[in-house]
Amino acid sequence: MTSSLNNCPVKETLSIAQACAITFQGNASNNLQQDAFFFLDNWYQENLGMMAVTPVVSPFCLAVSDGVASSNYSQHCSRAVVKAIRRLWNDQKSVSSDGIHQLINQAKHSSKREGAAATLAMIVCELNNDGTVKATITHVGDSRVYKLPKGEAQWQCLTRDHNLLNEMIDEQAQKQDRQAAFADYNLEGMAGSLYIITECFALTAGDSYLSSEAPEGNSCKIEINSGDCILVCTDGIHDLVPSQEWQPVSIETDLQKWLITLKDQVYDSDGNAYDNGTAILVRFD
Repeated sequence: MTSSLNNCPVKETLSIAQACAITFQGNASNNLQQDAFFFLDNWYQENLGMMAVTPVVSPFCLAVSDGVASSNYSQHCSRAVVKAIRRLWNDQKSVSSDGIHQLINQAKHSSKREGAAATLAMIVCELNNDGTVKATITHVGDSRVYKLPKGEAQWQCLTRDHNLLNEMIDEQAQKQDRQAAFADYNLEGMAGSLYIITECFALTAGDSYLSSEAPEGNSCKIEINSGDCILVCTDGIHDLVPSQEWQPVSIETDLQKWLITLKDQVYDSDGNAYDNGTAILVRFD
């Protein structure tokens, strides 16, 4: 798998970041690759692949989508998500969860694929007038976005999973008339049923799209500084290798080697890569 850029060569002096992506099928019990991703100007769904380290200019978009494995057709939903992102991006339209939902539902899907579902984690970056970088983060489900500030060793999760556990945390905080702290979310080691996804994209068939509701995705904006890093990934990464075990990234770090090390950690984990894994790493200049 190779990256696909515009026909015009990118000038290094215009780039605001370096980006690289890795994807692998892993040891998924259904023997399917249900992850898909969008990288700058095209979408991909590969059993195993590594992008070239690519200089990127403003604005740019990166996203991952994870087909929910409860359906053996969810690879079609994750593919539909990233194809919708490409269409919106190429048409220079706002890339939002509502816009993605509308495009997915405009397509005609076979009845056997109805209910196939997928998550989303996406980042759109652009330059502010003062030369700083603004990032818009959008996510649905349990795919995540992490940030590593320059000079720090610990990755910070920026997204709250849409699952039963986090809903229970919000309900408990509401009963206590307080706002849940972000550190309360995305807890590990709880009963498996609590991680059931509560928001996702889903394929519809026939006239069912008329009553289909868009998922309640979350979106936020953050400022990015030179030297900061962002990782966008599916749960096949963060479920098996917690961010506390990820390596730091410096200006000297080879982004491809970093991602290969992360993949090896997933295979060496107790879960032995039981799920598909996709990660996109960005280091800002």
